[in-house]
Amino acid sequence: MEVLVHHAEKVQKMYDAFNRGDIGYILSVLHKDCIWEVMGQPEVPFAGIFHGPDDIQKFFENLNNLVEFKEMVAENISEAGNLVVATGHWKAVIRRTNKPIASIFAMFDEFNDEGQLVHFRDCFDTLSVSKAFAK
Repeated sequence: MEVLVHHAEKVQKMYDAFNRGDIGYILSVLHKDCIWEVMGQPEVPFAGIFHGPDDIQKFFENLNNLVEFKEMVAENISEAGNLVVATGHWKAVIRRTNKPIASIFAMFDEFNDEGQLVHFRDCFDTLSVSKAFAK
């Protein structure tokens, strides 16, 4: 029996896991050589390019130390072959400055044929986030 992988369903499960704090689930779907890209100037301290599950776990630890997310909503998730594009919005508070921030996002998830995430890219309003980190 052929098993069809529905990457969009996996991406929705990743958003659900993020919202309940289950970073372990997200890490479990990563390929060992996954590239995780988060846009942003140097003033966005969680921005960067991360390689592999260990580095990506450190990204999530750093993100949690810096930002308290209040809401992460994927409003639309579209799948085209091994690529999933999710758009939505999030709301958060910068822990150090206690400033609220909000942004729309477009996130791109690319999977291999085995259903593992090999490349993630996050695009959001980096200017407002960098301003929220400023004192």
